[in-house]
Amino acid sequence: MTSRPPTDRSPSDSISDWQMRRRLVLVISVVLLIVSAFVSWQFGNDSTARFAASASGRIGLVMAALWLAWPSLKRPAAWLPPGIAVGLVVALAVVAAQPRLIIVAVPAIGILFTLASVVRSFRS
Repeated sequence: MTSRPPTDRSPSDSISDWQMRRRLVLVISVVLLIVSAFVSWQFGNDSTARFAASASGRIGLVMAALWLAWPSLKRPAAWLPPGIAVGLVVALAVVAAQPRLIIVAVPAIGILFTLASVVRSFRS
């Protein structure tokens, strides 16, 4: 029977999986932003360098925004009724496919949001 060596760290001291992922997102963001700055500084106006610098810069900014929003990702928005997020995605897809339908999609989402809010107020 083998025994494990004692550790001086308790399970509560260990970094949670969520915190490790958030730190990893921050590291990725910083690395991409540094790569973007280095490529644009070192290679200048070359079209491939501009493409690489702008792509890594944009992804770095998105990762930085994700790092900032990370704590709120653990819980859903309390003010948003549950089905409205799906309705917003469907409306966005409809408007992307047929832009003239924005005249119908925006009022429909507004009506659904109002109805969901009224029903939710009666439940609680």
